[in-house]
Amino acid sequence: MQNVKAIRDDLPESEGSRTRVLVVDDVPTNRAVIRSLLSRPSYYVVEASDGKEALHWIAGEPFDLVILDVLMPGLNGIDVLKDIRKRYTESELPVLMLTVKDDIDDIVKALEYGANDYVTRPIDYSVLLARINTLISYKQTQDSVRESQSVLESRIAERTTELLEANRALRAEVAERKHAEEQARFNQDRYRVLYDDTPSMFLTLDVDAQILSVNGYGAEQLGYEVADLVGKSVLDLCHPGERKSVMEQFNSCLANPDRVHRWESCLLRKDSSPMWVRETARVIDGEIPGTKSLLVVCEDITEARTLSEQLNYQSKHDSLTGLVNRREFELRLQRVLERARRDGSHHALCYMDLDQFKIVNDTCGHVAGDELLRQLTTVLQKFIQPNDTLARLGGDEFAVLLTDRNLEQAAESAQCLSRAIVDYRFLWGESTYSISTSIGLIPIDARSESIADLLSAADTACYASKEQGHNRIHVYRKDDEELVKRHGEMTWVTRIARALDENRFELYFQTIVPVEMAANDAPHYEILLRMQDEEGNLVTPSMFLPAAERYKHAVNIDRWVVKNALTWLADHRSHRDRLFICSLNLSGHSLGDHEFLRFVLDQFEFTGTPTHKICFEVTETAAIANLSSASRFIKEIRKKECRFALDDFGSGLSSFAYLKSLPVDFIKIDGLFIRDIADDPIDLAMVRSINEIAKVMGKQTIAEFVEKKEILDRLVDIGVDYAQGNSIATPQPLSSLAH
Repeated sequence: MQNVKAIRDDLPESEGSRTRVLVVDDVPTNRAVIRSLLSRPSYYVVEASDGKEALHWIAGEPFDLVILDVLMPGLNGIDVLKDIRKRYTESELPVLMLTVKDDIDDIVKALEYGANDYVTRPIDYSVLLARINTLISYKQTQDSVRESQSVLESRIAERTTELLEANRALRAEVAERKHAEEQARFNQDRYRVLYDDTPSMFLTLDVDAQILSVNGYGAEQLGYEVADLVGKSVLDLCHPGERKSVMEQFNSCLANPDRVHRWESCLLRKDSSPMWVRETARVIDGEIPGTKSLLVVCEDITEARTLSEQLNYQSKHDSLTGLVNRREFELRLQRVLERARRDGSHHALCYMDLDQFKIVNDTCGHVAGDELLRQLTTVLQKFIQPNDTLARLGGDEFAVLLTDRNLEQAAESAQCLSRAIVDYRFLWGESTYSISTSIGLIPIDARSESIADLLSAADTACYASKEQGHNRIHVYRKDDEELVKRHGEMTWVTRIARALDENRFELYFQTIVPVEMAANDAPHYEILLRMQDEEGNLVTPSMFLPAAERYKHAVNIDRWVVKNALTWLADHRSHRDRLFICSLNLSGHSLGDHEFLRFVLDQFEFTGTPTHKICFEVTETAAIANLSSASRFIKEIRKKECRFALDDFGSGLSSFAYLKSLPVDFIKIDGLFIRDIADDPIDLAMVRSINEIAKVMGKQTIAEFVEKKEILDRLVDIGVDYAQGNSIATPQPLSSLAH
């Protein structure tokens, strides 16, 4: 934390009455720090722990500044700000918002609803102090302006009285005329100094919008001399795009003379630079009896307006590439879809995923990856037509909205983009990289359903393109079998996520027995997984695991299984004490996840489950695909005395060669070979060979899919250690073991 005392000592002493500050924050520590920061005799600090208490204070007492936290339970900072602005203007009661860093939506909302300024968390207290001093000075200046306006009106009234008295005096005594004139000149000079030097722009207009008078400060701000502006139409000072709106406001003032009117407009200085102003106007009596004039006071808000525009731009564009972001892209896609439904026009959505981006990012680092994305943006923009939209959706995913193109024309445009990327070479250091992209192309017409469906179909088509070998374009068609399959899998992804959230998975077990039927009766089984669907029906893993593997949900499922299996064993200690081995299946994705290994070890420590009673299983195919990760995971887990089994052994192309690299305890022989060993001599020979090599390597074997007694007899002859299958025991709910 910054040295609050050092910052506090830099606070200036205020003259006159104490500056009253209301600090609104639901965290007492935050309020205490700000109170400490302002603990000077010149400041009087009041604290409010929530929005309701803050509004109570504001309704009952006057304040010079409100420091308001955006995020609070109950009535949040934005709601409090709205209520404050119903009572006070920005100049009457400045509000300084405390927001979360980079939360653009909260900052934009705060500024829209009248916040004077904001500071992001974590708070730099020197910046906070500077903003507080600036707003207090601003409040004092505005109070001075209002006081000056009051004084000005009072002086005008006084002047009128003086002139009447002077006229009567002139008629009564000619001798006193000279004295009265000198007094009038003196008062006029005082009035002119006050009028000219007040730090606001004052203009008086006639009913034709001609400038009758302007104060010196206002003329200086616009870059003119006072004489240059008198007699000029105020519309000549307005930006051309604002003139119609300003004239409408001017006419509204004349039509409603009893009201005070406020609006914002853009003026042009003499050097043509823009100045955004907030204008306050009211109708007053003219100098000639029976005539009317318009008094306009202008406040320069250019800086606040520029900041608002910057925040608005940032909310719609990607900070790295400057392209339209996903949120803005979806809005434009919605407009194009509505147009297609309205006039029957044809458009297309091009969804792009870079093929070699991960290589560059992993090899050269994120700085190189970011530079690659920026350079590719420049390349792609050369091939984008004015009415098209190029967007970065996140990571290395881009999208192009191709307007007024049929599918054939859109395919040509997509091919052009693909060639541009292939022809591009990325240079980083002394290395050169070739890049390509996989593209999913989907037509947009009156039959298209929604932007969610369009984006989902385009993403699926892009995925299909990538699986076909990269650097390809896959055109979406509703009868495309591959896309139908992918769409089905993506539907399962949503269902899996919902099932995890709602805890609708269930653990089953299937017994594993020694083939020789040894006396050991300690429980030995494999944990199996079932999912309850939305209607309560059980769904087998073959229905949802392929989608989970493909779309990166397998690790979440593995976490659920490990946590719930070990928790169940911890809750049933008598069973756990008798347990021989409980086997848990893992996906290939979990093997490469460093956080997953830490999670497993934490679960062992949390539940107290003996590690030597747990065996983890992974399929041979997954282990081979992630050989280095699998080896590292197995070695680390075996250090904790856990066991490891290689499932579906024999399905890989080089099973025996890879077996030497994997320090496993059990080999589960693929059921593809087991199911026919009673009748097929080749399968029998394969199983015999696997078993013999496993024994040479000091590993035990488990035969899967033992579905009849003849198979078990062959396994006895071969010397396989364990058997598992429906002829031995069918899968049952794990909860049944507790009875």
